[in-house]
Amino acid sequence: MLYLQLKARATVRPGETLLVRHVADALDSGGEKVMDLPVECVTKEGVWRLPAMAVVKSVVKVCPEVTVLGPPECFLHILPEEKRNQARPLRTAFAFLVLLVGSALAITWFHADVNMLDAQQSLFRFITGHQAETPWLITGPYAAGVFLGVSLFYALLGKRRSVAPLEIKLEEYRHAAEQASGLTP
Repeated sequence: MLYLQLKARATVRPGETLLVRHVADALDSGGEKVMDLPVECVTKEGVWRLPAMAVVKSVVKVCPEVTVLGPPECFLHILPEEKRNQARPLRTAFAFLVLLVGSALAITWFHADVNMLDAQQSLFRFITGHQAETPWLITGPYAAGVFLGVSLFYALLGKRRSVAPLEIKLEEYRHAAEQASGLTP
């Protein structure tokens, strides 16, 4: 008895042969002999639903006793051929600069709205007992704390032991887009 567990999604390039190993995991010691079998599917670019029966149809020729576990379908992403895009580094740099300037302006305007300079001067006077024109001893750690907080929130620093909130939202978006596609092979 061979047990197959379909994956939630698989990605292939146009013209690439879709194999059982791309769309399913075998849960039996004899599963290696079926992992390199081709699976019939749509070859056009896009997101397609690959039903479990298409995988079973390919596997049953070699192993007649197959049980499918998990989801009843696998979302197949057939990606277009990537062309070398000369402008991509420039677009990336431009987007980074726009985001950097935009976020700097947002933080600056927030600080102006809440009068952050007076708040930091009051905190400095409370801690040290002296008046300071520019409380760098408070402003520096505050700026470092904002950077560290954002970096930790989006899991930009250190080893990734957890999933960042941004990755969760992207996964939810991808799942909703796949469900709304309504395309079937």
